[in-house]
Order: sequence, then C-alpha cells, then structure tokens
Amino acid sequence: MGDLKSTISSIANAIPGYAGYQSKERRRDADRILRERLTGQYSAQRDLLTRVQQDAVRSNQLALVSDLESANQQLSRFISRLRVAPSGYAGWFDVAQIQEADLDLIYQFDASLASGVDELHSALEGLQKAVRAREVTDTAYYALRDQLDALNQRLDAREEFVVRGKRPAPSASPLGALKDKQVPPPAGANPYEQLKINDAISFDKTDYLVAGRVTYSVAAGKFYAYLVRDRDIQKWLRVGPNNELAIADEVQFSVPAPLPETLSYGGKKYTLAEQGAANVSVEGASGNQNGAVNYHRYSADGGARLYVEDWGSEIRVQAGNVVDPLEVKMYRKL
Repeated sequence: MGDLKSTISSIANAIPGYAGYQSKERRRDADRILRERLTGQYSAQRDLLTRVQQDAVRSNQLALVSDLESANQQLSRFISRLRVAPSGYAGWFDVAQIQEADLDLIYQFDASLASGVDELHSALEGLQKAVRAREVTDTAYYALRDQLDALNQRLDAREEFVVRGKRPAPSASPLGALKDKQVPPPAGANPYEQLKINDAISFDKTDYLVAGRVTYSVAAGKFYAYLVRDRDIQKWLRVGPNNELAIADEVQFSVPAPLPETLSYGGKKYTLAEQGAANVSVEGASGNQNGAVNYHRYSADGGARLYVEDWGSEIRVQAGNVVDPLEVKMYRKL
C-alpha cells in the first residue's frame, strides 16, 4: 500500500479538492475536479504555445509557424478530450468497491496526466528559447510533438481502462526497437541507469555487451531491463524496482489467464509481489519506440524472480535471481 498512498498524496497535492475514488459517492466529483483542474492547466500551456507562435511570426520563421499551428490543434483536441468524459463511464463509477490494483492503476493514470503539465511546459519553454534566439528549432519542436503524443497516449490508456473495465494493452509491441541499427540511449541518473548500448557488464566470469534497454515508467518512479549478449548467449539485467538487481533468462512458459497469485516454475513456487501497468520506452539497435505493458513480478525463496509481461501482441516471461551489485561489474564505452 505504500506506493499507492504516495501516489494518492502526490495527486492530492497537485490538485486541490481531489479526494480520490475510494468512495463510490465521490468518484464522479473526483473525476470532475481532476478534469477541471487539468483542463485549466493545459489551457495555460496552450496560451504559451500561442505566444511561441507569435514569436515565430515576429522573427519571420514562417515554416515553423505552420508546424506550431498543427501542434496547437493537437493540444486543443487533447484539452477537449480531457474536458468531456466519454460514454461508458457509468459502469466503472457505479461499482460498489474497486479492487486495489485497479485503484492503483487509475491513480497512476491521473498522476501521469498531472505530471504532464510540467513536462509540456518544459518542452514549450525550450522551444520558445530557441525561437527567440533564432536558433535551429528542429530538436525543440520534435520534443514538443513527442510530448503531445505521449499525453494523448496517456489519456487513451486511461479511457480504455475506465470505459472497457479492463487494463489497456498496446496495439503493437515496441520490442521491435531491439533490432537492427545501433542508436545509443541517453544516460540516466545512477550507475545502472547510465548503461548505454554497447557498454559492457561482467557477471559470473562472462562479459556481456548491452544490446537494448527498456525503461518502465510508473507513478512511483522508473525501473529498467537491459538486454545483454555474449555471442549466442542472451540474458536480461533487471534494475529495480526498490533498487533490486537481478539477472534473468527469457523462458518459454505457458501463462494462465487470468494470472493467479501463485505460479509454479522450475520446481519453485512463486508468489505475486507486484503488478501494474507502465509506459515503456524501448531503446535498441533500430532506435527508440514507446508503448505500454502490463507487468507481474513474482518472488520465490532464495531470491528467485519470475517476470510476466503482457505487451499486447505477445506475452514474455523471464526467470532469474536477485544478485549482489558487487557481482556485476560495469564497463562504459568511451
């Protein structure tokens, strides 16, 4: 419950009057307060985008003006969608008691929409600075469009969950990013988050090159999975949540539906430790792709772990063990 309480607190601090969805009688009020508050905040960002357009006109950057008008229309459509609840909400809001996992998921959606205001503002400020300095604006403009796409994806996921009464799944797996052309990802914040493609790790007397990276984003923070290879040997280095480090292999396992609280694999009994939905960024040889995943993490005695991930078009399972960070050495490519 710790992560859930933290998520509720973060949303409540960002949106005055928001009480959450625990009480059936307050759910519609909570949703209305959320939408009204966020609609106002995103409308303020649309005003900033209009000012950036005006700056581009004054500096005679006419090609950018047309692009910014398209971005403005995209943001306006997002605000309109955010303002009006879609049909089908009645079933979700009228349920007497919502399961904790579903409640946690809707809070994650709300937190991602709330944090998106600052993320959008940062992208707009970067673009405005480039326009006023008459610098090349391509990078800043594409960062803005990527942020707008991400916001619409978050709203899509929230509406799919609430309207259909089930967890959303992506229409296509982003795992294709693990193929072909090599493009290094940006560095992260701690030593393991800073691993990049073609960096190396050493574990159990074997050296592996980093071939791909999956970043999972949830309301409580981020965790990671690195695809590492040594010739024909392939493993996964799992980093987090809760600073946990594990080495895992991709395995073939017939996954029951729905997933139970316990699973048996390899002679061990695994118990569900965590589940949820995450936005993901998959970085690999062919570049970067974004998407979403429903994940389940199971634990067994001796630090054994089983990861079951539903990518929409496929389900992948990894089995491994928690390791001491001292057992994994990192070698950064200069």
